[in-house]
Amino acid sequence: MTDFNNFITDTNLYDTALQNAEFTWSNNRKNAIWYRLDRFLFSTGWEDDFPDVRQIALPRVTSDHSPVLLDTIKVKWGPTPFRFENLWLEHHSFKDDFKKWWREEIVFGWDGFKFMRK
Repeated sequence: MTDFNNFITDTNLYDTALQNAEFTWSNNRKNAIWYRLDRFLFSTGWEDDFPDVRQIALPRVTSDHSPVLLDTIKVKWGPTPFRFENLWLEHHSFKDDFKKWWREEIVFGWDGFKFMRK
């Protein structure tokens, strides 16, 4: 373990916090032992590309380990509002481009539920 910890230090890797648990492994005995064995290690360069990275422990189902989900997407608080700038209408190719996009779109479903596929 000392060699592994030295490797982590020497290569400037770090571990982000596990968001919803303290441990990922247990021996499942009467006098339980708990450790955080499962984790992702990151370089500072990787975090520059994915600044919103987080680790989330998933429920243990059949193993004595909790799977760890690596999530790099920002928390979404709901749908983003659609924004339309009137200036777009003045762009020389907007109307032709819009007609082209509209013709290429395929819509599936019934009136109460529709989704688009490209």
